[in-house]
Amino acid sequence: MAKRLLTPHVPTTVKNEELVRRRREQIVLAAIKLFSKKGFHGTTLRELSEKAGLSHGNIYDYVGSKEDIFFLLHEYVVELVDVALNQSVEDVVDPVEKLRRMLRSEFNVMYEWADAILLIYQESHILKNTPLMKEFLRTEGEHIGKIERVLIECSESGVCQCANPRTVANLIKIMADSWVLKRWDLRDHVSQLEMEQSILSLALNGLLFQEGSCRKVENDYFSLHGKLALVINSTTLLGEAVCAHLLLKGCSVVRCDALDSQAYELGIFAANGRKEKVSFRFDIQDLVGSRIFETVKREAGPIDLLIHDLGLGSVSARGVKNSDEAVRWRENLRFAEEMACPIQQEAARNGRRKILYLAPWAWDRYFDPFQYETIKAGTISLTRIQSKKLASFKTNVNCIVPGFIGANRPTSIQNEMEVTAEIPLGRLGEIADLIESVCFLLSDSAKYVTGQVLEVAGGL
Repeated sequence: MAKRLLTPHVPTTVKNEELVRRRREQIVLAAIKLFSKKGFHGTTLRELSEKAGLSHGNIYDYVGSKEDIFFLLHEYVVELVDVALNQSVEDVVDPVEKLRRMLRSEFNVMYEWADAILLIYQESHILKNTPLMKEFLRTEGEHIGKIERVLIECSESGVCQCANPRTVANLIKIMADSWVLKRWDLRDHVSQLEMEQSILSLALNGLLFQEGSCRKVENDYFSLHGKLALVINSTTLLGEAVCAHLLLKGCSVVRCDALDSQAYELGIFAANGRKEKVSFRFDIQDLVGSRIFETVKREAGPIDLLIHDLGLGSVSARGVKNSDEAVRWRENLRFAEEMACPIQQEAARNGRRKILYLAPWAWDRYFDPFQYETIKAGTISLTRIQSKKLASFKTNVNCIVPGFIGANRPTSIQNEMEVTAEIPLGRLGEIADLIESVCFLLSDSAKYVTGQVLEVAGGL
């Protein structure tokens, strides 16, 4: 990893390539933090060396100037994107699927390295009068070329017509980068999955309805339009993604989350994402499960889909034994167990529901390995018990066990190569990998699937 940091365009006096790579990575990571906070011109080399854990004199063994550091920062991000793009299309033949996966992988990198990408856009002019600018533009051109080649494949396979694939490739890249450049506005109005879908739809379908003119990007196979979903513990990374995608599919969503250890809160959202109802609070001493079903039915209608994420909600707490987080995690499993009886009562009255439990994702084991295994086992057991009890009411109950999902991963615990070495498929998962499995198990296509535990973990 980070082989581009060994670029000959930035000379070094050190012969040990691995040492050069490691030291330059330290310098680049320090630069991202300092440049984002103080600006390129407001940051000194002395500050950079201190932040990187090097002496002021020692930093000159690896770089000659701040411009060199900025160029290395660009090379570092380019390599992250290149690796992600290459991995995303391994063994993929369908050109539209290639384009979809490339876009998703780029979004995942942007999600984690937004500050670095914003810096590259804001400060690239500093290389204007240096020999590094030519190389900078060449690597940017290579990136555009990857998208262009897939568009040519789409055109040649008859999926779409693309008069000038280079133009469209640039437009797609600009639209994707707006996720960072316009994040001040977009993050309040659109999810990452919605953004991906919108870009693909614009690129392949356009805005006008032209029957038979091109292939639809979205599969009607997973259509969930018009249904009402209750998502419990919706503030986790996976819970947020599930809510966003269900809204995109035309579902109305009721979000249920713990306010604290004593109370839960409901928020009801229409399919367009607009909050329809004020929040409802339920104290823990109440019959919470029954009250929730009664309130949702009165305010929004009968629940069609129930998704309960039993993972840990705080990414920042990963690896830190925070007692409050531990208590909330245990409470989540207890709440799922207490909901079991009201769910059975509701199924007996109405039936034909889909229930999906999301076990803790693999990163949670670093917070507390014992609790991770306990809650995962409890989630799987609850799934199997509920599936048998509710089968006669035509209610499907299934479980997904997420593996190492790449978006917003806690890299401070283990580096990516150590983690991916454990995974048979050799890469971290994507949020989209999980969401597509969720959509399948909630759709009518899975109406004969119940009591199943699906591990979305790359074979781990």
